[in-house]
Amino acid sequence: MNLLKRELRANWKAFFFWSIGMFVLCFAGVVKFESYTASGSMMELLNSFPRIVLAVMGAVGVDMGSLNGYIALMFYYVLICACIYALHLGSFAVSRESVDKTYEFLFTKPRSRSHLLGVKIIAAYIYFAVFCLVSGAFVLLAVQTLGSGSGVEGEVMLCVLGVFFVGSMFLSLAACFSAYAMRPEKGAALGNLAFLAAFVLGVVYNLLEKPGLLRLVSPISYFPASELAEKTLSLLYSVLALVLSGVFLVLAFRRFDKKDLL
Repeated sequence: MNLLKRELRANWKAFFFWSIGMFVLCFAGVVKFESYTASGSMMELLNSFPRIVLAVMGAVGVDMGSLNGYIALMFYYVLICACIYALHLGSFAVSRESVDKTYEFLFTKPRSRSHLLGVKIIAAYIYFAVFCLVSGAFVLLAVQTLGSGSGVEGEVMLCVLGVFFVGSMFLSLAACFSAYAMRPEKGAALGNLAFLAAFVLGVVYNLLEKPGLLRLVSPISYFPASELAEKTLSLLYSVLALVLSGVFLVLAFRRFDKKDLL
C-alpha cells in the first residue's frame, strides 16, 4: 500500500497538467462547434477539404454539422492525447527507478519484482482510467455550460470506453518496450515510434474506400469517429484491444523478472 501511494504521488503532477490540457481542448472544441453552427459554414468548409486532409483529421464519414458527429471527432483528438499520456505512464512505470537509481532501495523490501512492477502498473492504470473519465466529464460539462445540446451522455461514455481500451494497449506496449530496452530512453523512443506508426496506419485506413483487414493493425482506427457518432462501439475491437494489452503486460512482467536493473 505504501508503494502504491508513492507511485500515485509520483504521477500526480503529470496528471494535473494533462488534465488542464484536456479541459482547454474540450471547452475550445465545443466553443468552435458553436461558432461553426452559428455561421452554418461547418459542412461547407469540410466539403472543400481533400480526402487526405479529412483522413488526417479523422473526419472521413463524420457529419460535423451534428453535435454527435462533432463530439465523436473531438474524441479522436482526445484519443491521440490519451495515447501519448498512456505511453508516458507505461514507460515511467518500468523505467523511473532506473533513471532515479532507486531500484537498490526497492529491492531491500521483502517483495518480488513482479509485485513491484504490478503496483506500478496498477498506479498507471488508475491515473489513466481517471484521465479518461475526467476527459468525458469535461466534454459533458462544456456541452451543458455552453448550452450546445443534451442527450449525448451515452455517446460520450462509449467514446470514453474506446479511448480507455486503445490507450490501455499503448500503456501496456510502452511498459513492454521499456522492460526489454537496455536503456530507458530507448523504451520510450520505441513506444513513440509505435504510436507514430499506428497514427500513419490510421490515416491510410481513412484514405482507403475498402481498407479490408488494415483496421486490425491500426489501433487508432479501432473505434472511428463515424461509428462513435452512431453510438456504436465494436465488441470485436474492444476485446482485441484488451487481449493485446494483456499480452504486452505478460511479456513485460516476464522480461522484468530477468532484467539486469542495476
